[in-house]
Amino acid sequence: MRFGNQTYSHVQNDLYGQVLVSLLPLYSDLRFTAKERSYAEPLILNLLQKIEETMDEKDAGLWEFRSLAQEHCYTFLFHWAGACAAAKIATRLNNDSMHKKALQLRDQAIQKIEACYLPDRKAYGQAIGSHYMDASTLQMITMGYFGKDLERANNHLKALEEDLLAGDYLFYRYRHMDDFGVPDTTFLICAFWYIEALACVGRVDEAVEGFETLIKYCNHLNLLSEDVDHTTGSQWGNFPQAYSHVGLMNAAFRIGRKLDRPTFL
Repeated sequence: MRFGNQTYSHVQNDLYGQVLVSLLPLYSDLRFTAKERSYAEPLILNLLQKIEETMDEKDAGLWEFRSLAQEHCYTFLFHWAGACAAAKIATRLNNDSMHKKALQLRDQAIQKIEACYLPDRKAYGQAIGSHYMDASTLQMITMGYFGKDLERANNHLKALEEDLLAGDYLFYRYRHMDDFGVPDTTFLICAFWYIEALACVGRVDEAVEGFETLIKYCNHLNLLSEDVDHTTGSQWGNFPQAYSHVGLMNAAFRIGRKLDRPTFL
């Protein structure tokens, strides 16, 4: 008998960038005082060091593959985002060495992300050397990796739609064999990422329609599960799933911003 699961043993290197992104508001929001952020500098330097140490390391990725270690595009995306956040923090701290290190790691992460590019698809694969599409790379659009380059964003989105869109705005994480077989249920957080991406590239009417479609998958308590069987509409996986609700709120916020202020992001 085994209690719990194997998550604790999975290597997921995106977390260092995730923490740096979460720390950025302490420095970008002037309502926080210097005292409230005085102990963060050693942490930021340590996180940059961890990004540097793991830049070439294969990991289990966001989806916690048990038997497949790869250089995941999603991991490099958060290396990039974390380094960008650290560079902004370093500017506020007037720390030139931290700023230089952050920019070096940002550029290394970009090289890794671009190594995931598939010229024949005009899109980015799941990992370096992989031709599979992965819904986590929707966040390249929502996190602003493409900047204002709508052509690149739309090309990438089109490839993801071709491979992973199940209909009724439901979205698969990926469609290749994993530790349990080929996934046959869609992932709600991915569907909400898709809604956000639609809004980002200016397909706002579709984003609104998709959002209204997805909220119909709530149960009678207005709670969402982790997965949805797109053929039956039944809820699968963990229930209730916090990530699904976070995705819903982020998608609603993104649509609201686009309706109020029509910019790329």
